[in-house]
Amino acid sequence: MKKKFLIFLLIILTGVFSVFKFYSLKVDGKRDYNIAVNIRPGTSLNSAFKQIGMADSIFFKIFLKYEKNSGKNIKAGFYELNGKYSYREILQMMEEGRVKYTILTIPEGYSIKEIGNLIKERGIGTEEGLKKALEGVKDFPYLTPNGNFEGYLYPETYYLSVDTNETELVKAMLGQFLKIFPAENYPDKKDFYEKLIMASIIEREAQLKDEKPLMSSVFYNRLKKGMKLGSDATVNYLYDYSKRRMYYKDLKIDSPYNTYMYRGLPPGPISNPDYSSVMAAINPAKTDYLFFVVTSTGKHTFTKTYKEHLEVQKKNK
Repeated sequence: MKKKFLIFLLIILTGVFSVFKFYSLKVDGKRDYNIAVNIRPGTSLNSAFKQIGMADSIFFKIFLKYEKNSGKNIKAGFYELNGKYSYREILQMMEEGRVKYTILTIPEGYSIKEIGNLIKERGIGTEEGLKKALEGVKDFPYLTPNGNFEGYLYPETYYLSVDTNETELVKAMLGQFLKIFPAENYPDKKDFYEKLIMASIIEREAQLKDEKPLMSSVFYNRLKKGMKLGSDATVNYLYDYSKRRMYYKDLKIDSPYNTYMYRGLPPGPISNPDYSSVMAAINPAKTDYLFFVVTSTGKHTFTKTYKEHLEVQKKNK
């Protein structure tokens, strides 16, 4: 009787071992894959697993439920499977978020139009798509007069899924802006918007970071004295920054963005500035400067009087 029981137990253990071995082979066995799948936040994981061809496997279902917590640790993103992978390796990749990225760098001082041209070149989207995505933004905590988001698309290097679109890009850029400039830190939104406009001008005019506070002081000093800002950048914005050099005929364009023609700040930002430009607009240097001239080295010479300004111009011709 005891012998029969031992034989029966051995058979059971052998069966259990065989099942576990078979299970392990199914879970850790490698298969050929050549597929890309995008797991978006809030979408069904099962649909992604169906695309990969795993959803109908009973062994995968057991593995997913009992070893991988039903996929609760899987991260959203675009995954590319090209080669031999096991179920375990695929789930490990998704839990670690090893997604396929495309890298997009938005340069400091780019306008929305320039960003639109850039993403078109990269095959990510278009200017029209970018503007449409911005129209869909709700509950943005800062001022956007007439739906104008110029100034809020933060210049940064972004790591995006390879099949990203304008909506996801807008979300990333505005999210980065709010991360750097939390709305609760700037309660006076009208004042902040004016500083953002100033920062956008500084961004396009300054070539060196350490000159930004000095340039900021020049513009604020002009405003205090009732002078026109006289910024080439605000006029060039009207030409989509197509002018390498501004001529007197170019300054005749009638627009509130023409700061040679109208006093005060333009009605909105002319670019998307970085942190240093915004800080320069918020904390300008204390100077009596009213003019600046760029030199051949890229630096600017700052002067207090128009006479000094003309003398510097002559030297730099």
